[in-house]
Amino acid sequence: MDSLYFWSFWILFTGLLVGIAQSSLTEALKAVSALIIPQIIPAFLVSVLFDVLFMKKRIALFFIISIPLCYGFGIAINFWFRWIMKGANMQVNNEILIFVFTSMYIGFRYVRVAISQRILLKEEENKRVTAELQYLRSQLNPHFLFNALNSIYSLILTQSDKAGEATLNLSELMRFHIDLSGKQFIELGDEIAMAERYIALEKLKLQGRCNIQFTVSGTAEKIKIAPLIFMPFLENAFKHGISSDASSNFVRANLIINPGLVLLEISNSIPQKKIAEKTAETKVGIENTIKRLDLHYKNAYTFNSSVKENVYSMSLKIDLTKHAA
Repeated sequence: MDSLYFWSFWILFTGLLVGIAQSSLTEALKAVSALIIPQIIPAFLVSVLFDVLFMKKRIALFFIISIPLCYGFGIAINFWFRWIMKGANMQVNNEILIFVFTSMYIGFRYVRVAISQRILLKEEENKRVTAELQYLRSQLNPHFLFNALNSIYSLILTQSDKAGEATLNLSELMRFHIDLSGKQFIELGDEIAMAERYIALEKLKLQGRCNIQFTVSGTAEKIKIAPLIFMPFLENAFKHGISSDASSNFVRANLIINPGLVLLEISNSIPQKKIAEKTAETKVGIENTIKRLDLHYKNAYTFNSSVKENVYSMSLKIDLTKHAA
């Protein structure tokens, strides 16, 4: 196929050039027959030698064979050219022309191969990224569901009349998961709605035993983001930030939305007995989310976390100008 593209171009180009210059279809056909078609056989032979010898590091042998081959074909084509173009006011050095066409032909073939390989590698990379994202989401969804069911279970054990409301919130959260988690990107407003549903669920479970704040600054309209990015950080804050001392419990989350920038900041209390565990253990949900951030927003996000004076703080900044959703 590469040969067909290459030689078709030169046959058409030469035919049109000579045909227009001479205003003669006959002269165009003669020029193609004398100049282009004879180059095909030596160019093909040298390209085979290039594959067999040059690409296998037998470079000296390649030149020892290909140079006399090209030169010999050039001399033979000179006779053919003079016979076809007899009477024409044209002088062509076919010995040089063969080297030129052979070099262009080999170059064209390997550029095409390089481009094809690059396309295949890109397709394989896209498939790998898609498969990895699906795998990470399959881990994340059960993890989220497990935490939510634990919240409702706690309400049921205490015979709270809030259990029905919590079940409704969970139902809405699962609807979000089913409708949105399979997409590459979702509306930022939907991600915020999921976070609000989850926080409402935690408020029902904790029943005033934790100071919970969630604020959103800016407008989420027309902004898209990878799904389930915020949820693991919120889950982590509630899972590891609640102690038996209700007066010391707090979870504060602040989402700042600017044109081209999304910043999530969360801080939560840490019970004394959980500080060592918090700093030493990498949580599954957070770890998976960081992997997904790497896949979706490589070089376009920053994540920082710290533990200081019984307070865990994290910040996630996504620069949307570096990544078009």
